[in-house]
Amino acid sequence: MARIIVAEVCPECRSLDVRATEPRWFHVEFARRGELDDGWVDRLVFECRDCGVVWD
Repeated sequence: MARIIVAEVCPECRSLDVRATEPRWFHVEFARRGELDDGWVDRLVFECRDCGVVWD
């Protein structure tokens, strides 16, 4: 299986120093995720570490 990796770019300052989080899993311990669902991501939220802008 091929994996596709795409770099997210900040829409405000064009930085590549961006982090992604899954809001619904933020409070759930990662080790327990397999017990709770099949691992699909419903929504990601991105935040630029340079300028602080947040988008999804």
